[in-house]
Amino acid sequence: MNAEPKHATPRDPIRPQCLITLGLLPPVTLDDVNQAYKAKAMEAHPDRGGNAKLFIAVKQAYEEACEFVKFKAGKLEWLASKIDAYAQQQEVVTETIERGGEVEMEEVDWLTKSFGEDFGHVADKLVRVTLRNEKADDVFAILLGFRTESLKDLAVLDLAGGSLTDEGLLQFKGLESLRRLDLRGTKVGKLAAEVPGWFEHLEYLGLPKGAVGMLTRLGMPRRLKLEIGDA
Repeated sequence: MNAEPKHATPRDPIRPQCLITLGLLPPVTLDDVNQAYKAKAMEAHPDRGGNAKLFIAVKQAYEEACEFVKFKAGKLEWLASKIDAYAQQQEVVTETIERGGEVEMEEVDWLTKSFGEDFGHVADKLVRVTLRNEKADDVFAILLGFRTESLKDLAVLDLAGGSLTDEGLLQFKGLESLRRLDLRGTKVGKLAAEVPGWFEHLEYLGLPKGAVGMLTRLGMPRRLKLEIGDA
């Protein structure tokens, strides 16, 4: 595994932020990335003196570094493998905007430098979806549910004030990276009590009145900020 030299800086154009976070210099292999991730994850884990925010950052760096290595190994093959996921993600973006919502994308800088603006966005990450009206319904939830593999970076889902029910809520179980989920003012009911168990990184959960009882609230993870009421 490459040692980190004193002259390396975050502005190095051939050294993306993910490698900086892991303490690696190119060229790197998947074995290098795996070893660095294990060491950094151990340091960042909350049970070992780290914190959740740092641990998530290391995990994201690991995922990006794996993509970087695969990209360098075969650019065209890597690009082809991303097209379908990109198309599915764009479907969610388009549908959200058409329903009156907003999205937030996170760019992958090193890819834009390698491919230019036209193809550089193929690996952009959809990290936030906000849809606060009656069109945040079960049909919209199903749209997301069928595309969970392409939404692995979605961290914030704000559907407060929508018409979502428990049936729609079930569609979100595969969104493993969620950190904020706002369902205040929706029609979600008893199933809301199970939500903290679905998402290990969830930090905030907004629920409608009456969705969970006092005992359920007391039993929720300490890391979770719970807010109940209307949007």
